[in-house]
Amino acid sequence: MKEIAAKIYASTEYPGLNVGFIVMSRGAIAVDAPTLPHDARAWRQRIVETAGGPILYVVLTDAHPDRLLSASLLGAPIVAARGAYDRASVYTEGFWRGIVEGWARRYPEMAEGLSGTSIALPEIMFTDGLTLHKGGAAVTVSGVNGAGPGSAWVHLPDEDVLFAGDTLVAESHPFLYAAPDTRAWLNTLRTLRRPRFSETKIVPGRGPLCDQAASRPLSDYIALARRRVRSMHVAGGRGDVGALVAEMLPFFPVPDDERELVSRRIKAGLDRLYEELETE
Repeated sequence: MKEIAAKIYASTEYPGLNVGFIVMSRGAIAVDAPTLPHDARAWRQRIVETAGGPILYVVLTDAHPDRLLSASLLGAPIVAARGAYDRASVYTEGFWRGIVEGWARRYPEMAEGLSGTSIALPEIMFTDGLTLHKGGAAVTVSGVNGAGPGSAWVHLPDEDVLFAGDTLVAESHPFLYAAPDTRAWLNTLRTLRRPRFSETKIVPGRGPLCDQAASRPLSDYIALARRRVRSMHVAGGRGDVGALVAEMLPFFPVPDDERELVSRRIKAGLDRLYEELETE
C-alpha cells in the first residue's frame, strides 16, 4: 500500500486489479475491492486502521466480475454507474460459478473462501456522475466511455489523483470483450492526454501506478486491433484470428503461466470488436 497523496492510498499488490481509498474526517471511501475474499477482508482492516473509522462507500469503476466478487466484504454501500448495475444484474448463477471456479484454479489455497462468497449488486447508482459528501469532504465519481458498460473514474483535482479503473490499464492487455464502444474509449484516452492531466498521478485499473503517458500504448493497442479487424471485414470474413492473437500478445508483458488465459482474453476481445465494427 502506498500513500500517493495526502490521505489518498493505492495498492497494486493484490491479484487481478488495483484498489485504493480516500481518508475522510469520518472514515474512508474505497475505490474498488480485491477479488479474493481473504484479500478483501485484509484490505478492509487496513482501510479501517488507516482511516481511524469505517468504510463509508465502496465505489466500483465498472462491473467487471473481478471487482464485484468480494466488494460486499468491505461492509459498505456499493456505488456504481447505472450501466454497471445493469450489466451486473444479468450475470447468472452459472456465470458466477464459472468465475469462482476460474479463480479457484489459479489460487487453490483460496478455494474454500471463494465458494462461500455472496455477490452483492450496487446499491447507489448514477448516470453521468455523483458527488459523495458523507465523511466531511466531497468526492466526485464521473461516468466515462471506457472498458465496460458503466465505466467510471474518481478524479481528485485538488490532489491531482485519478483512479481510472480499466479505462486505463498499464503494461497489461485490456478487456476489449467488455467494451461497448472502442472508438468512444479512444476518445476518453485522448482526453486523458490533455494538459490538465499532465501532472496527474494515475491509479490504473491494473498494472503499476502511472501518468498520462501510459494511455498512449493502450490507445495504440486498441487502434491496431480496430484496424486489423476492419481489414477482416473488408476481406469479407473473420480471417485468421489465431494469427491476430499472436500479433497482439507481445504488445504487453505476459507471465508464462498466464499466456493461455491472456490469449483467450485477446480472442474474446477481437470477436467482440468484429461485432462492434459490423455496425459502424
